[in-house]
Amino acid sequence: MYLKQHISSSYSVAMEKSDFVWGSNSAALNKAIVLLQAAQLNNNSHYLKAAQGFVDYILGRNPTGYSFVTGFGYKTPQHPHHRISQSDGITAPVPGILVGGPQAGQQDECNYDSNQPAKSYSDSWCSYSTNEVAINWNAPLVYVLGAFVSR
Repeated sequence: MYLKQHISSSYSVAMEKSDFVWGSNSAALNKAIVLLQAAQLNNNSHYLKAAQGFVDYILGRNPTGYSFVTGFGYKTPQHPHHRISQSDGITAPVPGILVGGPQAGQQDECNYDSNQPAKSYSDSWCSYSTNEVAINWNAPLVYVLGAFVSR
């Protein structure tokens, strides 16, 4: 199923409209973990390529153009909903943290440029529903990047 989604996606990422929930970047990276395991178990490079699509998505090949990891990429979150980044007296946020990602719920009532699930993201402190930082969203990022580095 994930391979079909990967192949049919304009961004080579196995995500559907229903995947754009609160913490959608974690949902994406959890799918990447499944694909990495499938690649290892089946010795099939197609699964590996689909997992790579998620890394590319997280780092900026997505409808928003954002790298969702602070400090990495051309267009990166500058105002994550992250108390340490907002209170440390340094303009740039702590580098290397993953924000939640796009989702159309807009529960925080901030300003968004789009209501489309894949584009509904706001790089503002106000946007805890798309720009929040959580350890359980960052953990799959570490796993996936570690898996690619160790290959």
